[in-house]
Amino acid sequence: MTALPDGTYLIVNGATQGFGGFGLAQDPNHNAVLYDPRKPVNTRFTVLANTTIDRLYHSEAVLLDDGRVLITGSDPEDDRHDQEYRVEVFIPPYLMGNPTQPTITVANKDWGYNKTYTLTSSQPVSKVTLLGAGSSTHGNSMGQRTIFPQFSCNGNTCSVTAPPNAYISPPGWFQLFALNSKGVPSSAVWVRIGGDPAGIGNWPNYPGFTPPGV
Repeated sequence: MTALPDGTYLIVNGATQGFGGFGLAQDPNHNAVLYDPRKPVNTRFTVLANTTIDRLYHSEAVLLDDGRVLITGSDPEDDRHDQEYRVEVFIPPYLMGNPTQPTITVANKDWGYNKTYTLTSSQPVSKVTLLGAGSSTHGNSMGQRTIFPQFSCNGNTCSVTAPPNAYISPPGWFQLFALNSKGVPSSAVWVRIGGDPAGIGNWPNYPGFTPPGV
């Protein structure tokens, strides 16, 4: 289950009956399903495209920076289904028809809580989304989090307010998207929110080594 920049969720892979590994599954699920929490109850699930590839135990779905979803894996531990090495890319509805995506620029990528930062876009902005960096396995995307920060725009220049504290947004990296008036997302810009209180980014000070990140 993968969070998307427009606030919907893509559900893929697995089986229609049983569990996805060790001979406990029947009928691999080939449908992609979109969940939209904004719609009325009993109308929130929509069946989208499908695939011919069985993806059971240890399958993954990860949001790419351009708004598509990378679909990989399946190590089913099941003699009825092969271990899967093929990779697919799923195109969500907001990218169908090859629309022109906004291009965004953010000068400051190291955000403090409850502070305001400037975003410039090539198109008018209708929504800003922060999606927590995820690591997908076993049907989960650990660290996945969707935040719609407060923002205001003057033309195509927007002021975005970072989340208020670590309870709302634990320190870490987020994909920042801006959506145009038709709901088409930009490609993501990665921002770090809340600094690095655990010192995870304290890279060794070796000559010729350029630390990654901000």
